[in-house]
Amino acid sequence: MKRFLSILMAATLLLGLLPAASFAEGQKYGESPLLAAEVAAGTLPAVEDRLPMEPYVSKAEEIGVYGGTFRGAGFGPTHGQLDTEGMRFVGLLRILPDASTTEPFILKDYEINEDFTKYTLYLREGMKWSDGEPFTADDFVFWYEDIATNEDVYPTLTTGITNVSMWKDAKIEKDGDYTVIVTFNSSMPSFLTKMQKGNANNWIWAPKHYLMQYHAKYNDKAEEIAKEEGYANWMLCFAAHADRGQTSKDYGPDITPFVLYNIDTDGNKYFKRNPYYFVVDKAGNQLPYIDEQMCVIVQDSQTRTLKLINGELDAAGENPLPVSDYTLYKENEDKGNYNVYLFDNSRGSDSAFTFTQTLKDETLRSLFTNVTFREAMSLAIDREMINETLYFGLATIRQAVPPANTSFYEDWMGDYMIEYDPDGAKERLESLGCTMGGDGIYLMPDGKPFNIILESTEEFAAVGEMVAEMWTAVGVKTTFKQQERSYARERFATNEREAQVFTFDNVAEPSLYAEHFDKICPPFSENTEIGQAPLWAEWFNSNGEKGEEPPAEIIELREKIYKFCTLQQGTEEYLTLGREILTYMTKQLYFIGTTVAPRVIILNRNLGNAPTEGIFANDYNFWYPFNCDAWYFKQ
Repeated sequence: MKRFLSILMAATLLLGLLPAASFAEGQKYGESPLLAAEVAAGTLPAVEDRLPMEPYVSKAEEIGVYGGTFRGAGFGPTHGQLDTEGMRFVGLLRILPDASTTEPFILKDYEINEDFTKYTLYLREGMKWSDGEPFTADDFVFWYEDIATNEDVYPTLTTGITNVSMWKDAKIEKDGDYTVIVTFNSSMPSFLTKMQKGNANNWIWAPKHYLMQYHAKYNDKAEEIAKEEGYANWMLCFAAHADRGQTSKDYGPDITPFVLYNIDTDGNKYFKRNPYYFVVDKAGNQLPYIDEQMCVIVQDSQTRTLKLINGELDAAGENPLPVSDYTLYKENEDKGNYNVYLFDNSRGSDSAFTFTQTLKDETLRSLFTNVTFREAMSLAIDREMINETLYFGLATIRQAVPPANTSFYEDWMGDYMIEYDPDGAKERLESLGCTMGGDGIYLMPDGKPFNIILESTEEFAAVGEMVAEMWTAVGVKTTFKQQERSYARERFATNEREAQVFTFDNVAEPSLYAEHFDKICPPFSENTEIGQAPLWAEWFNSNGEKGEEPPAEIIELREKIYKFCTLQQGTEEYLTLGREILTYMTKQLYFIGTTVAPRVIILNRNLGNAPTEGIFANDYNFWYPFNCDAWYFKQ
């Protein structure tokens, strides 16, 4: 992973990476029999008219066969809790399975100027949305002008907007139909890394031809449409259709290999093959091979496990499988007709605990914002017990910091405050003015006993309950409460959550460099799962007009992070500033880590082109590096 960015930077000198293969003039493309039937019936154009002039050529080794329905599971309607989401990711660049190199994907090619202020993106001429409309530079300009920098629209969107702050000092323009020019006011070499980030949502593009009907700038009847659809105004209506996250019930066009076409009464989601998908295999057959993708909504992880063992699912692991069930999965491989693998994991911590810094309760806030309190809570966690109980001893105990192969990482960081020391925890609590009550629960400085509510989703229930018991054992009464993910997000947005536990991912060096250092900084992360200062985030995002102004050291930290993203990777200044930021964040313990375990991956034995090893984490877009659009069912 260390080589990732240096390889990228070197590749820019070539004005693009690894050119796509091409086919001989006159060579015919292949297609699914289902699509061929539509062509024959006159309801769909010929395959050569659906593909761009230069389609992307998959690196998958095997030539597959068409057909079948891929079955994955999800724990709810929200993205990130589905075992199928990463299979639909697309990015401007594609990460190759080695997780070290990339090549143009949506793009045909690109150029970068010497000071990294101008990126020229060349689209694939003739590429189309899933409804057959052209995918052009207009879709990028529309996203920039009418979504990302439109103050009427952006506040209503909850997902799908990536680092809006970056675009306030940038501009997206077009030069013809198939050339996009992205310019920054200052050097932004990290944008190259962002270009490889896959997403099942629209990223810096959106279907202008479709969304115009809901936008007041383009349709004077947008308010009427909003009222007809039950929205208070056109902005909310537009946001509902523009949000391409997994909560969306909008069946608008996309450029992903599979597009949503139905959500049944049980919440199960159905995705059909995109007939205009821009990728072909080495023989010229249009991908994907699989006809349909189904996401089955299950009640909990136990239900998913039963479905896996019974052969009712084809893959699992994007939404983590419990390492404690590894032996169970292995024992049932033949019954479920699957194989179990242990993939590398680039997470900083499988579960990290945070305390909300902007609570209305002044007593809790004064404690939560004090690093001594956070030290106490870290020392009160028995990580060895967590490892043995939940991970069969397979995990690595570490603090919530980026992986050890990060170039500015130092060995002490992963070991910082990870020892189990309940006496040390109590000493720190008492130094803050807490006094032990007769029931073994500390009284806070205001005389009230601790009664903290720790919240998270079903995925983190086991570790959340264990840590809640550990904290209670040292005198900080804590109750774990499991929430549905969308509800948990709402509570974050309204500043109601006291404490939370969630995964600490997107912290490998590529992500940190691509302006994701904000993920490991509490005040201005828009991550609603592990963020801990929504009012500070609101203040930053509104340029001080809303929310609450953070302390001076937090404002300074934000400035350092943005400067970091303007530095060229590998330089002395880059390493020095990266280490400074990471040192500060480690010692502040805004994120309290536990363990990092290998990622348990389950794949149907009949899946062709599926991986057997690799790095599996959000930094590498989960399934995305592994040619998921080329998976097929062996006959």
